[in-house]
Amino acid sequence: MKTLRASLLSPLLLSCLCVLAACAGTHAAAPPDNLHEVIPGAGDLGTVQAGTPAQGKAPARGLSREPTSREAHVIAELMSSAERVRELHFKRAVPVAVQDQERIADYVEHQIAKEDADLKRSALVYTALGLLPLDLDVHGILVRVMREQIVGYYDDDAKRLCVRDDVMRGFAQEDRDDSAGDVSEARMVLVHELVHALQDQNLGLSAHIHDERDTDAENAFHALVEGDATLAMIGYAEEKQGIPLHQLTGNPAQVRSFSEVIRRSPLTGTELEKAPAIIRIPLLSPYFDGLAFCASLHGEGGWAAVNQTHLTPPTSTRQVLHPEQFARTEAAAHLSLPALPALAAAGYRELHEDTLGELELSVYLGQGKSEDEGRKLAAGWTGDRLRVYETDHASPGVVWLTRWDGEHAAEAAAAAAERVREASEPALRARSEVLRAGHSVLILRDLPDPVRAQLKAGFSEAGLAASGGAPPAAH
Repeated sequence: MKTLRASLLSPLLLSCLCVLAACAGTHAAAPPDNLHEVIPGAGDLGTVQAGTPAQGKAPARGLSREPTSREAHVIAELMSSAERVRELHFKRAVPVAVQDQERIADYVEHQIAKEDADLKRSALVYTALGLLPLDLDVHGILVRVMREQIVGYYDDDAKRLCVRDDVMRGFAQEDRDDSAGDVSEARMVLVHELVHALQDQNLGLSAHIHDERDTDAENAFHALVEGDATLAMIGYAEEKQGIPLHQLTGNPAQVRSFSEVIRRSPLTGTELEKAPAIIRIPLLSPYFDGLAFCASLHGEGGWAAVNQTHLTPPTSTRQVLHPEQFARTEAAAHLSLPALPALAAAGYRELHEDTLGELELSVYLGQGKSEDEGRKLAAGWTGDRLRVYETDHASPGVVWLTRWDGEHAAEAAAAAAERVREASEPALRARSEVLRAGHSVLILRDLPDPVRAQLKAGFSEAGLAASGGAPPAAH
């Protein structure tokens, strides 16, 4: 499933500045509440990909203009800074469009509308898992989050940077108006965006961002893309304080602490704070988890190691959350689900099949608990395969096979999944089941008794091993 990706650099940037100030022994100003960005990306809830307006589309609302000479000069300075910090060079200039908030919001809304079918299907899947309330307006949530978070975006189709006009006006005023305020945080955000342009021109971002991947691999890919740009942004801030980036990335404990401070940044009063965890956590993860992942790469081999990883990106969030496993090239277990004729006979049709991965499984297992507890429960994940079925006469059903790195981890996961089942409303609880066999846990949700009975009969460690990690077909 693809996702809309809203970048959340206001709380993240505040945390970064606080940590950087502690490292340098200075005090950093808090960023303004509206300092955010929007970047195209992918993951679990429909994709908003950058692009040009479709033919026949209604005229865009709002205003768009070329930058003034002063604004263009600022962007040129930031391009030089991005090149220096990221150790890559622009092969061509990045065009800049200055747009008002209404124009950017109009663009985002049209991109969301283009992916409406995928968004609805994704919402059905997460509703079937109990991670979204029934009939939740996911489209509306995403529009509100994007409206709240917008400063600008790098359009990887049009190859241009779009910046909100009031931010640009702040640059024009900073040299002659003491009341213009500090725009250093906005500069950091735009360095982040310009690194996406560098990735595009040097590392093939546009060639890979539209690739078809399962949700887990999508989340991992965007952790690399956003973690890279966030690390460069941190490097830009540290450079101004005279601190070399390798001083941070060479200290794994400091990197972990740095990332955790960002992850725990408050989102008080924001639309994102109100969003369900399955929306909020995957939107945030590429920045703090991706930062720690890319910092680990940089600490081992500098920016050359990050560049190399763009050629062979991580394939699971397990590798991102545990960078040592990526270093050891440990891939997730490949699980498959066979055809299940018992479901077809009961009138069920396949709606979607996917691998959600350690990150999203932590959201499922951590329901009713803290994010940290969910992460601990999912830390032993080695693979999963999810299939959601729809029917005309009942709510969607779920068959979800998960694999763990030991019996202890499988037991803990099964207990957490059972707790989730017990918290369900009575009718759903009666039609759901959690089964464990060795290192495997099978989660069945909202399926009729005869179907569950046949799936249970085939679920054994021997059967799993014989079928390459899947329960044998039930007839």
